[in-house]
Amino acid sequence: MTFEAKKAIILAAGFGSRMVPVTLDRPKPLVKVNGVRIIDSILDALFDAGIEDITIVRGYKKECFDELLDQYPNLKFIDNDLYDKTNSISSAHAALKLIEGGCYICEADLLIANPDVIRKWHAGTDYLGSFARETDDWCLSEREGYATDYRKGGSECFNCYGISYWTPEDCDQLRRDIELVWNEPGGRNVFYEFVPLVLKKDNYKVRIHECQKGDIVEIDSFQELCAIDPSYKHYTR
Repeated sequence: MTFEAKKAIILAAGFGSRMVPVTLDRPKPLVKVNGVRIIDSILDALFDAGIEDITIVRGYKKECFDELLDQYPNLKFIDNDLYDKTNSISSAHAALKLIEGGCYICEADLLIANPDVIRKWHAGTDYLGSFARETDDWCLSEREGYATDYRKGGSECFNCYGISYWTPEDCDQLRRDIELVWNEPGGRNVFYEFVPLVLKKDNYKVRIHECQKGDIVEIDSFQELCAIDPSYKHYTR
């Protein structure tokens, strides 16, 4: 059995503090890298895969995202006004009713170097990752074909990227679990992915959608941005 990706939710509400000073003027997903906005790479990959029902959850400088409508007129927006008081679970909670029917949930600040990592059809729920001998980043192990042991740092594991697909059944479960965690003490301070990968992990069987390390470019600081796009070395507001 295969499952169709019918829609995508892009989480784009955060400030991007490690990208200061460039994010003082615009949200990180709208920062241009070598002339192209970061978020354009994932939007183009989704459209190329035939996934056109796309909702962006925005927060910090939310009005800036309106500029995307010139190039992508069918985009939809949801506002997360709690983005600066909570963790990313608040963005998933804001879009809760949209998590249904076979859905991608994506971080907005990933530079997609290989658009083929986005697929229309899936064997099941999956999380994008590249194999690593050693890593200091968030990672998953694989056991009997499924992801396990989500943690920060490990060996013989898969570096996690914030792109995941959820089958219709798992979408239904994820909605329930996000709501449960949201209403628990401290629940509003967790990353949304902790819900299915840690706190409620027994409710899911998540596969790893393996990609190559160069397929995704993560820009985690202003210094890394300058290394990729030297025009920022002389950036002034």
